[in-house]
Amino acid sequence: MHATPRLQAREELPQAMCLAADKGDAQAVAAWLDEGGGVDARAEVASATLLIAAAAGGQAAIVRMLLQRGASINLQDPIGGTALMHAALRGETMIVQALLDAKADASLQTINGVTVLMWAEQDKNTATAQLLRQHAKRQSAEAEARAAASMAELLAEEAAEKEAAAKKG
Repeated sequence: MHATPRLQAREELPQAMCLAADKGDAQAVAAWLDEGGGVDARAEVASATLLIAAAAGGQAAIVRMLLQRGASINLQDPIGGTALMHAALRGETMIVQALLDAKADASLQTINGVTVLMWAEQDKNTATAQLLRQHAKRQSAEAEARAAASMAELLAEEAAEKEAAAKKG
């Protein structure tokens, strides 16, 4: 038994769907996905994904819908831009926060080495840039806390091994 082509995930994103995501037509995007369109499909022109188009268009509701449907958050366009970068470039702070909450990687770079923070600062999106800096500080603090916990665990294991060796000896 073969699956009908209509039910197989399409890998190419029609330009009309890209525009629908950018302009906020959630019904059209949902219908296309429900008919088997791939949530991570790429448009032939500019290789955008639905998530990148929705983020670039400032469409928070569509961004949330796509994340709920399993959109890959860190896919990059041909120049390396991500949904997070496109939202930050346009000062879409709500979308930037939603993407960060969904674990978007703020350290990714474009092919020219530009980061999401650089994009936000380049367009003078100060609220977005501040949000990204706070996120980076939080991540750094969490990484330091994990490293300290790992070190404490290793020291405790070492002490236990020494104690066990002393009891044997």
